Amino acid sequence: MFWHLLIQAFALSVHGVSVRPTVARAVASPWPMPASYATTPTSQTVDWTSFQFSTTDGHSCDLMEAAFVRYYDIMFGGTKGARPLRRNGDRDDNRVFKFTKNKKNGGLALLNVILTNECEEWPSLNMDESYTLSVTTGSAMLKASSVWGVLRGLQTFSQLIYHNSDVNAPSINNTMITDSPRFGWRGILLDTSRHFLPKESILRNLEAMAFNKINVFHWHIVDDNSFPYQSRDFPGLSDKGAYDRNTHVYTQADVREIIEFARLRGIRVVPEFDTPGVLQFTCCISVESCCVIFVLKLHKNIHRVASSLP
Repeated sequence: MFWHLLIQAFALSVHGVSVRPTVARAVASPWPMPASYATTPTSQTVDWTSFQFSTTDGHSCDLMEAAFVRYYDIMFGGTKGARPLRRNGDRDDNRVFKFTKNKKNGGLALLNVILTNECEEWPSLNMDESYTLSVTTGSAMLKASSVWGVLRGLQTFSQLIYHNSDVNAPSINNTMITDSPRFGWRGILLDTSRHFLPKESILRNLEAMAFNKINVFHWHIVDDNSFPYQSRDFPGLSDKGAYDRNTHVYTQADVREIIEFARLRGIRVVPEFDTPGVLQFTCCISVESCCVIFVLKLHKNIHRVASSLP
């Protein structure tokens, strides 16, 4: 709960807010507040039984396909009994990505997702996260120039859906949103050297970051306190430096999974390997390791000084 409240407070402080005061507030509201947000009391049901994500008017890629499955689960409480259908087998072609069930309840059944440029593979400092989202009676459209904007727009769309007790069905209000973040770096730092966190806890934090559109995971992975990272070239660092060499380490597979989990959510992983901050710990392991670190640091300083000479 503490981390959830902290992330929400931070996200609100870094996003610009421009809400029309004369328009009624929706039953469900996006978070963080978009740069421009206009909604009406007019609502419609959402047909979760045959809901579709259409990309026939733009590009698509594996990032978007994974997001469609993930957000269907977020919006409608699971994909059990549903199966995604592609229009064809070529993932680079336009398609309709939908989920089918046995029963229809009517209402909004399609979100048209328009990506105007090809997907980027990795998030970056200068990635474009802007998007526009419009929901009118019978139709909904999400448009962005980058896949990262699509991910942010899907998050916002999922937040607009609520359970309408009057009709006992998922519903959404007619809404118009134009959004982009104020800051390109919106990060959360976790220090797994001083306080080891299991991989599952890190993944849960990344999911919470995606819910709040936070895009940088600053991973302070090692320091003097402990060295939980399992290095292929220097396995002795974690063998002797981790709190427990068997249970309190991050394997190569763990790190790959965390990075991929973050990438699919438009989050950059920025690992922090402290030098010379970790020098004391390295010297405790072996004199040879300490000398290697010292020589590398000395070489770096010499190179920096030499490059500044006329």
